Amino acid sequence: MLQSAKLKYIYPIGLFIAFFLDGIIEQLFSRQLFQYPYSMVSNLTIIWMVLSIFFEGESHIHFVMWAFIIGLAFDWYYTGIFGVNVFIYPLTVILVRGIEPFLKHRFLEIFFVTSLAVGLSNALFYVVFQAFHFANVSTAFFIGYAFIPTIILNLSFLVIIYYPVKILFRKTRGTNSRIFK
Repeated sequence: MLQSAKLKYIYPIGLFIAFFLDGIIEQLFSRQLFQYPYSMVSNLTIIWMVLSIFFEGESHIHFVMWAFIIGLAFDWYYTGIFGVNVFIYPLTVILVRGIEPFLKHRFLEIFFVTSLAVGLSNALFYVVFQAFHFANVSTAFFIGYAFIPTIILNLSFLVIIYYPVKILFRKTRGTNSRIFK
C-alpha cells in the first residue's frame, strides 16, 4: 500500500517534468525540429502517460483527470487556444486504458500503443486546427512533413526512456506486480 501511495506522487511530478521537457526540447532544438519543410513536435507528456498506464499496476491513478489538467496546462501555456488538448489528452488516455488490458505489456506492444497515442493526438490536433482555420496545410503535406517525423522523434524518445521509466515504476511499486513477472 505504501508503494502505491508513493506512485500517486511520482506520477504527477513525472507528468509535469515531461510537460516542461516538451517545451524545453522544442525551444533548445527548434532549428533542428522545425527546419523547413519539416516539423517535429515533442510528445514526452503523452509517452509518460502511456508508460504510466502500462506500469501503474494496481495503484489506481486518476489518469483521465490528470490528462485533463495537463491538457489545460498545455493549452494555456503552449498553444494559447483553450479546449484542444483538454479533450485530446483525456481521449488518448481513455483509448490507451481501453487497449491496455488486452496486451501482455511487452516492449513492442507498448511501442505500438505509444505510436498510436502520439499519432492520434497529433492527427486530432491537426483536424481541430484545420476545422478552425488555424492551420493551412494540405493533409499530404502534414503527413509527410509533420506527422511521420513527429512519430519517429517520439518513438526515439520512447526507446531512450522506456527502461528508466520501467525501473522507476518497479522500484516505486515493488516487484510483485503482474507486469514484472
